[in-house]
Amino acid sequence: MRKMENSRQIEITQFRTLLNSIEKEGYSKAVNNFLRNNSDFRSRFDSKEGNIGFRAITKKSCRCLIINSDLGNIPECLSQSFDQVFSLDDDEKISIQEYRFNEKGIKNINLVKNESEIDSFPENYFDLIIVNRLYHNSRNDILRFLERIKQILDKNGCLCLGLDNKLGIKISQQEEDEKCYVSTFEGYTKILKSVGFQIAAFWALPSFDRLHYSGRMDDDISLKWFFQNFDRKFLVDGKYKMIGRFLKLFNKTARKFFLEKFSPSFIFYCYFEESPKTLEDMIKDNFKFKNLILHPRMNKIMYFLLDEKGNPRKVVTCKPTTYSLDEIIVPVNRIFPNMRNPDEKMIVEEWEEGRPLDRFDDEGIEITMKWLTEFQKKSKGEKLSNEEIEYETTNVRNELANIEIMRELPYQKWLNEYKDEIKDRNLEKTGVHGDFQVRNILVDHNRKKANIIDWDWRFQEQGNPLYDYVWLATSMMMISSNPVEEFSKNYKKTDGIMKSIKIIKDTMRKNFHTELNFIKLQRFMIMRFITIRIKDGDEGYMTYVKILEKILEND
Repeated sequence: MRKMENSRQIEITQFRTLLNSIEKEGYSKAVNNFLRNNSDFRSRFDSKEGNIGFRAITKKSCRCLIINSDLGNIPECLSQSFDQVFSLDDDEKISIQEYRFNEKGIKNINLVKNESEIDSFPENYFDLIIVNRLYHNSRNDILRFLERIKQILDKNGCLCLGLDNKLGIKISQQEEDEKCYVSTFEGYTKILKSVGFQIAAFWALPSFDRLHYSGRMDDDISLKWFFQNFDRKFLVDGKYKMIGRFLKLFNKTARKFFLEKFSPSFIFYCYFEESPKTLEDMIKDNFKFKNLILHPRMNKIMYFLLDEKGNPRKVVTCKPTTYSLDEIIVPVNRIFPNMRNPDEKMIVEEWEEGRPLDRFDDEGIEITMKWLTEFQKKSKGEKLSNEEIEYETTNVRNELANIEIMRELPYQKWLNEYKDEIKDRNLEKTGVHGDFQVRNILVDHNRKKANIIDWDWRFQEQGNPLYDYVWLATSMMMISSNPVEEFSKNYKKTDGIMKSIKIIKDTMRKNFHTELNFIKLQRFMIMRFITIRIKDGDEGYMTYVKILEKILEND
């Protein structure tokens, strides 16, 4: 207990120091400097990690309350779907949120610093209430808290609780919870039912506040598929392959037992009576599939739909926005040049088979290079002119000039070297995926075929043909729980992953009929990706700044 109290006090001190920096330097600059020395906090500033409430969206989305809202991920996410969002936490966190939302121009979030203000809200006021962990050390305290929540929750509303499992396997770095009276699936279920809630329980991986995959606890069909494919979804460390092999051995009874006992965390959606129709229900009804898995990604939420035999059939992609539940789900068939998602709230695609590209799989890389070569032949256009090369480098230069940390790096020199390297090479413009990396490349070894997914605003109908080659190779060099160290380890090596990257370089040499300085291309690609991350509103761009620092050290 003393250890947790000390940890809590250290965190308060860190946040107070951060607040002083924000007042002097502004939100973005102060947070980025803070994350350089406190990388464990990165996900707590990442808005895409706040999707816990998405599946509870109904056609009535007026007011939402988030209790224990931390640094603002959940409020920021739900501000796109609700008219009004109320965010409650302690002084330091709410003060950080205030600067965060002011800088981002988010106007519909109301900040609440005192839990006693819960009692000041009218009865039946909120359509959705989210509780981000329970911090109560007695049964009576929890019951009193839940009764207060029931009074201000609309009779057709939803209480959503993100809760840690004391016994759960920790897949990601998670903050230590303060001691709570209840912390197991059985305990949560009993206490929620005791106050009269009807509950729908879900598993969440890596955790409910870093939500990358989630499904119903009682949906064994989707759970079996996920366990069978666990090692495909978590590619970073070898330990996940070991866990994946273990999970594949389970039968239905073992899966249920394992999930209830050892899932890292749970999400409970609680209702007074039967739940109102949600967005997730609408998707099920539309396609007559009962089994699905939620998969949030950057700026979108995806659902994998499985048939009754457990075969994935379709993927529905949703924008984080408001819904009336009468939207048309638009089918998409990607045939060049119509690769980008249409501007619709919801789209559906047929499931693409294959495993995410293994960066050490020579055959998979050869299959991927064959796909990219053929795609570029189909989409080939005019010459990439020196004027266009000048334009792209100038754009990156102008955007990097606004990032103070980049001034410590010779980015001007690197941009000039890139420009001089590729001008007068007679390169022809082609279609560009824009985020060509292993998780977006599904290799079907049986058919010797690559299926490419996740076509978004980065797709260019006519662009620089080097982009997809260089970004794939660069991203392969940094796949790790510590991407900076992984990249540094691989930089200028000739063995290991660099054997795979040689296949990419050889394909470039053959297709472009010229030898290019890969390091100069790579530095530009990382700098360009920094500007893309900033456009995405992703503070994770500092990882790529650190990689450039490693390049400078090794040059």
